[in-house]
Amino acid sequence: MRLFQRQLASGFHDLSGADAALTLPVSERLLNEMIAEGMPRSAPVRDLQVKPLAGDRIAVRARIGSSPLIPALNLSLAIDQQPIFPTSPVLVLKMETTGLLSLAGPALRFLDGLPPGIRVERDRIFVDVRKLLEVRGLAQYFEYINGLNVNSVDGALVLSVRASIRH
Repeated sequence: MRLFQRQLASGFHDLSGADAALTLPVSERLLNEMIAEGMPRSAPVRDLQVKPLAGDRIAVRARIGSSPLIPALNLSLAIDQQPIFPTSPVLVLKMETTGLLSLAGPALRFLDGLPPGIRVERDRIFVDVRKLLEVRGLAQYFEYINGLNVNSVDGALVLSVRASIRH
């Protein structure tokens, strides 16, 4: 661990020229555990469950508030735009829900307590990768990321990460 910390402090100088590509499938179970761990206790969202689906689609089920009288909110999301590193490291999800649930976008916009790095505008959810890394104390790794694609298959999000060390 000390060796890693020294390399990190030097900007991985002794590994200059390294290139890496990683494909990381994140299971539905692990994804939901990560979301639960990262959700502030003060957030009005309860019982949040995310289900990755084939074709870059995601089903979301959540309760707003603590009243059992308020029905669960079901949303269908599609990956609309991939992050562009380093200029626009934001994943954009589009709500595809129709009818009365199309009001979910404006309703979610007024919720307090969304985790830093996540915002809702109309029918889009913006996930700022840089901000998520900062909040988790991982900002120093951002400069090494050259690309990130987020895709979904039934039961998992698939992260494809490209990174390099240049000096």
